[in-house]
Amino acid sequence: MIREYFSNKTKRTIILTGLLAVGAATLFYCGLAKDKGTVVINEVCGNNFCAYCNEAGEYTDYVELYNMSGEDVEGLYLSDNRKHPKKYKIEVAIPANGYYLASISKDVDGGFGISKSGESLYLCDERGKVIDSVAIPELSYDVTYSRKKDGNGKFERMSATPGATNEGAAYIDADTEDEPKFSIEDGFYIEGTKLKISASPWTDIYYTDDGSVPDKTSHKYKGEIELADASEKDNVYANEIMYPTYAPPAYKVDKANIISAVAINKFTGEKSEVVTHTYFVGFDKKEKYKDMRIMSLVFDPADLFDHDRGIYTLGKRYDEYLELGGFTDLPADEVPGSFVDENGEEQFRSSFTNSEYKGREAERRAHMTAFDAAHDSSFAQDIGVRISGESTRFVFQKSLNLFARDIYDGEKRFKQSFVCNNEKKVRLRKGDGRILYQEPFIQSVMGEIGIPYQESVPEVLFINGEYWGIYNLREQYDSNYFEEHFGIPEDQLWAEKNNTVENGDAQTDENYKSLIDRMCYSDMSDDEIYSSIESEIDINNMIDYYCMLLFFNDTDIDPDHNRFMFRSKEPGYGDYGDGRWRYAAYDLDITCDDAEADTVAYYRELGEKMFWPGFFYERPGFKELFYDRMVELTENELSYEHLSKKLSEWDKVYRKQNIENVRRFEGINYTEKDYEKDLLKLDTFFKERKQYVLEMLENDINTY
Repeated sequence: MIREYFSNKTKRTIILTGLLAVGAATLFYCGLAKDKGTVVINEVCGNNFCAYCNEAGEYTDYVELYNMSGEDVEGLYLSDNRKHPKKYKIEVAIPANGYYLASISKDVDGGFGISKSGESLYLCDERGKVIDSVAIPELSYDVTYSRKKDGNGKFERMSATPGATNEGAAYIDADTEDEPKFSIEDGFYIEGTKLKISASPWTDIYYTDDGSVPDKTSHKYKGEIELADASEKDNVYANEIMYPTYAPPAYKVDKANIISAVAINKFTGEKSEVVTHTYFVGFDKKEKYKDMRIMSLVFDPADLFDHDRGIYTLGKRYDEYLELGGFTDLPADEVPGSFVDENGEEQFRSSFTNSEYKGREAERRAHMTAFDAAHDSSFAQDIGVRISGESTRFVFQKSLNLFARDIYDGEKRFKQSFVCNNEKKVRLRKGDGRILYQEPFIQSVMGEIGIPYQESVPEVLFINGEYWGIYNLREQYDSNYFEEHFGIPEDQLWAEKNNTVENGDAQTDENYKSLIDRMCYSDMSDDEIYSSIESEIDINNMIDYYCMLLFFNDTDIDPDHNRFMFRSKEPGYGDYGDGRWRYAAYDLDITCDDAEADTVAYYRELGEKMFWPGFFYERPGFKELFYDRMVELTENELSYEHLSKKLSEWDKVYRKQNIENVRRFEGINYTEKDYEKDLLKLDTFFKERKQYVLEMLENDINTY
């Protein structure tokens, strides 16, 4: 593929991209070479996370070549070994005044990778003569070693500009100085606690106390810092408008002291890595945090709120909405929530915020400090963070996925477990509705009868020192979950989420969809057919799952939405790894709304593939089995006595933070009395639901 770009001076630049591997390169023909010495190594990225994605959707290391001449050049090679200069041929011609990107992957047969710790790279001609080379130093992720000026500039650590001029790239300093030392660790302290910061005598220490990245313009450290309760400071990040209808809190939210420091050499200007610590001062007097786990996430503020790259703000995506709808001159409170564009398609404001950015490019680095419920111990780690979910992206408090990655601090897993061993990813899930723990509460009830579910713990979050509400930190349905809980290794795991493959291959999807078709269109009264189906799906798990959905009136589900199923590819991995498909509890946000609702009828209206138990009604004895199981559950795990008692236990844990969270994001007027009304509504649903769920199920069984 040839891509053409035009600069402001209308000079044409051609960029070629290809995959570098033995016998496997994309072929381009652009002419004959006369002078191979005019092509040079221009940019190298040996630790690529999201700086460059090739045409195959892979995030590989890359080498950018630049042809300074006015003629096309071909017959070139790249190598990481000078004794074997013709190791890999670039089977393309490099266009005149153009760039070529070699997408390098050691996972491809014959490919090689660029060491993160540094190595030499050689560009050679047909005779094996080295026409350019570069000794690459150790590079942090997404940092390149690039020429300051295309073609003949000095190499520097710079931001990535794959396939484009380097002249606009940002310089990135190497962290060569020793980092500053703090006299006290992260923790909870009383007013007046003194903090001392020390570093090498030939460096100056600069620090910030608001989560921002320190530099020479920040506070210069001159002596010990006396810590006080930061809650009296004005709100900063809580005032950021992340959605048009958001109203910042009309009071000063609780705050932690975030002290970030850097040591900068007085003579050379070289700096250390930034060190960040979190101090909660005066929180011993704040009852609402007693016995609560607390997490602090500290970001470069621009990563969250910058107009272009911030992932927690309206940003440039909202500008697109205003321009598309012709609303740029309207006052903010008059901009409609949707409009029909010139193609007759309705465009929704909720889809036009920077929080809609997804994938690697939308992951931001954060320094995490996690405290236990007693506030005695903690652990800190640099991690990656992304906005999580669908509807959460346009609400005020957003769910977050947390990733442990070695690119941030060398750790591939979280240093300590939250709810499951060996975690690589967890989710901070916001609450839905006014009872913020309703969804994890329902998941835990499903877990009581053996349905796989996501275990969770309450977690109070502070972002850049400011209170960000109560979250439900939970484990994720990834390969680690199924190996840790059920002993199913990753290479044996098949999983389907929302009717698409979550883990597995083409065979996974084929097997899953074939099973659904056979259940839907086969005669279940046939013993042979039923026996075959029973060997591929856990019937009892299916019955229990649908009993739960019906009882809790889950209306945020359809055949392609909010479903998660899994199995082992082959049997032999324990009770849950017997090669049969099973449901796992997943995304139960919209539930418990109306005790009288006929959820079975609602599912019937969603199509024949929604209500799976209906496939089996023709099987003798199945209707009785299904109904009797519902009766059994409503007398035990789904009885009012059990659910009400369990709800009371969760209330004791969440109450104070639930109230504070609603006040923070919805308005200061929400009171404990309001909370109790909302809690009573949920409790009343549990009290009344049994009668209606049994009536609707009996009616469906008699009708079909």
